[in-house]
Amino acid sequence: MQNKECKFSYSDLDDSLIVSCKEENENVKERFNFGNFVFNLTGKGKIVGVQILDASEVFPEYNIDPNLLNELKNINLITAQKNGLLGIALVFMFRNQEAKISIPLMNLTPRAH
Repeated sequence: MQNKECKFSYSDLDDSLIVSCKEENENVKERFNFGNFVFNLTGKGKIVGVQILDASEVFPEYNIDPNLLNELKNINLITAQKNGLLGIALVFMFRNQEAKISIPLMNLTPRAH
């Protein structure tokens, strides 16, 4: 399991929350969408960033007050792999509370055709 504190920025203008956890020597090679989430991956498949599109609409789906977007202090990205499945969580630290978005487990093993 990896737990990494990340840089982040929220834009009211396009209602987008960008979370970047990449190291200086890492480059984004691929992106994939999962609903309103856009994941950035390195060439080795490591998730190093997430963009949440329409964040003020996504937050209430996870019982998070969207007004807290402007009070974000810190974000951690947690990834865990087990038995070919990937679990992802974003932990948000606001002024006076903490909240978490857990993204369902995704199958990492290729499907047989």
